[in-house]
Amino acid sequence: MAVSEDVLRLVRTVERLPLEDQNKILRIVDLLSLVPLSVQDHTQRMLRELLDRDPASKNECVAGVDDVIGYLEQNVSPSAEFYRYQNGFGSAGRGHKPRLS
Repeated sequence: MAVSEDVLRLVRTVERLPLEDQNKILRIVDLLSLVPLSVQDHTQRMLRELLDRDPASKNECVAGVDDVIGYLEQNVSPSAEFYRYQNGFGSAGRGHKPRLS
């Protein structure tokens, strides 16, 4: 499977971020896999709006990202969360380290 240059550039960018920021990104990716398409679309709009606001500080940006994570967490179906725990995937961002393998 070929990996596009965009994906490689994204991975290189994320790996240079502080661990806390990496964990937030992993949490968003994890949650996006557990929500319906309509929630994924709304999340994408939320992230675009955050970028369009051009946050003046890291705290403002973090608050926006935390809002996105909160929205996703509210929209995860209990059965999807249960499935992930039953199969050992855990949940990054809630005091658990993300499993990458």
